[in-house]
Amino acid sequence: MKDDRESRKQALLKELGDIQSLLDDMESSPSTNRNSALDSEQIRKLASERTNPFLSTANPAPAQPAPQRPQQKLSPSEIEQIVDSLVTEALPKLEQALRMRLRDALRRKN
Repeated sequence: MKDDRESRKQALLKELGDIQSLLDDMESSPSTNRNSALDSEQIRKLASERTNPFLSTANPAPAQPAPQRPQQKLSPSEIEQIVDSLVTEALPKLEQALRMRLRDALRRKN
């Protein structure tokens, strides 16, 4: 259970990093309408290629049904721990990106 949770956490953090990289690339490139349309198209293409864990996919039916195991539900405290750990890892990256954007915006104004 913990390994699965950890792998999902790492996948989400990797995806967050990928999105941040795309946003940084968009921010650093000269903003023209053609480039914006191209960037938007690239983001749409990448998003459509990515598997969505929240959508069910059509899997072939197994030869014999898998034995039912009870679903493990997360307690509220476990949910809070997961959220806290994800936020703790993501906040420094987001803070740094925000600081860089604010500095750039202020430099452009001056």
